Amino acid sequence: MPFTDFRLRIVLTGGGTGGHLFPALALAEEFKARDKDCEILFIGSDAGIEKDVVPKYGYALELMDIEGLKGKGLYNKVSAGLKAAKAVFAAKKILKPFRPDGVIGTGGYSSGPVVLAARLLGIKTAILEQNTMPGLTNRLLGRLVDRIYVAFEQSKKKFPGGRVILAGNPVRKEILEIANCKHVPASIKQGLQIANCKFTILIFGGSQGAKAINTAFLDALEYLADIRDSIRIIHQTGDADYITVKETYERKGIKADVYRFIDDMAEAYSQADMVICRAGATSIAEITVLGIASILIPYPFAANNHQEINARCLSDKGAAIMMRQGEIIGDALAVLIERFYENPDELKKIRENAKALGRPNAAKEIAESLTRLIRGRM
Repeated sequence: MPFTDFRLRIVLTGGGTGGHLFPALALAEEFKARDKDCEILFIGSDAGIEKDVVPKYGYALELMDIEGLKGKGLYNKVSAGLKAAKAVFAAKKILKPFRPDGVIGTGGYSSGPVVLAARLLGIKTAILEQNTMPGLTNRLLGRLVDRIYVAFEQSKKKFPGGRVILAGNPVRKEILEIANCKHVPASIKQGLQIANCKFTILIFGGSQGAKAINTAFLDALEYLADIRDSIRIIHQTGDADYITVKETYERKGIKADVYRFIDDMAEAYSQADMVICRAGATSIAEITVLGIASILIPYPFAANNHQEINARCLSDKGAAIMMRQGEIIGDALAVLIERFYENPDELKKIRENAKALGRPNAAKEIAESLTRLIRGRM
């Protein structure tokens, strides 16, 4: 139902990585789709990818000087903590003139100070917890906010009851459009014996890349000589490994589409028969909505080991294959790739199981819920 009686102003905060930013963008798209006059403001960190990505979508963006605490020494943690405290006051200065009706935090180190500032100003607040195991910031904010939206059933018990809604993790509209189209993956075409179609593998380690995944896949190619000419490779490396990976493909004489960062993930997904990636919540939301078979390699140092727990939610239901980072030596990964290549029926079953877990209406449910909260209709 469109907003006809007043113009909503929504602040979305979160970022640092794509896992926190892209769900926020999906929510912004949903609010604008429901009412083109809805005003959207993003607040993020000047150290995150939001400064480059958000302007491409045409939304207003305010940046703050804030950084994360994880992985820092004592001195840097104290410095980051002081920045976070200052960021609460900076956020209040941004929020007051914009006068938002609601603020949604989607995670990342900018989310905490902005949501807290909104709470202090009496603005309706909500958080989105994409992972099975909530991080420290969301556990603390969960005691203060008006609504808590979670992506996994297991997360509900981690927050106070009564305000928790299982909605799923919002997915951007360009990816939802791919999910709704009649795309036929190359593996299905192979089964129909259509000529000149290659089995396409999409490799990425999140928006910043993953050295372990990059290295393991390059090693695996040494064991795939018999099918290598029948494989197409789309590889997002991240900035740090781009030159090394690109030069390795060239040295091995292997043709591959190599990118630092893929802006159009919808197009990349639309061509993929299988994905090799981390088990971040946003990646999982996207591959389940699309119904893509995947090999999930959880980041072993994620807080509370949440990526492995995320991955098990799929692997236990036959919707993905999980490999721990220590298990992804070249020959073991190659065995799995060749197994998928040679067994289209198994690949199809994994795709169907993944699709069954997708929640394509997550953004709609969250936007509707928050609007009702703002308008006072429960």
